[in-house]
Amino acid sequence: MPNNPYPDEPTRAQPTDVLPQRERMADLPPRSAPPPMPAPPPRELAEVENAETRQEEARTVRYAIGKLNDFLQWFLVVLEVTLFIRFFLKLIGALQINLFVGFLYSLTDIVLFPFSNIVNSLKVRGGQEFEWSTLIAMLIYWLIFWAVRRFLSILISSPEEPTS
Repeated sequence: MPNNPYPDEPTRAQPTDVLPQRERMADLPPRSAPPPMPAPPPRELAEVENAETRQEEARTVRYAIGKLNDFLQWFLVVLEVTLFIRFFLKLIGALQINLFVGFLYSLTDIVLFPFSNIVNSLKVRGGQEFEWSTLIAMLIYWLIFWAVRRFLSILISSPEEPTS
């Protein structure tokens, strides 16, 4: 560097005397430890524990409602598949004397009872039937379970988060 007025002093050197010397430190008063935090009064401690307990209970209730929601979804899928199999077997004219078909018809007759006389079945030919009541029951059960599951998901969601 040709324009440097102090040629013996490097321009990028770091100072080596960063920390104060021991003599200067002896002149300073000793540091005192920060004052200890006062223990919270028993009432505040009880409120904190009570709030934690309430949060834990809220998580437990939220978990239980979520599991109930999962169970309802599983139950709806089983019900809908069973009713669809019944509809298909009736459509192709499966005979009720078969053990499986008879069991399936008997089992689904229970859940189809409220819908049994809504619409007459169409007899296609032979033993084949187009059961409108089974299709209507599938739709109504799906709507009921959808509404209940939607209500449960609204119960466990906060106002800010979406309830998909």
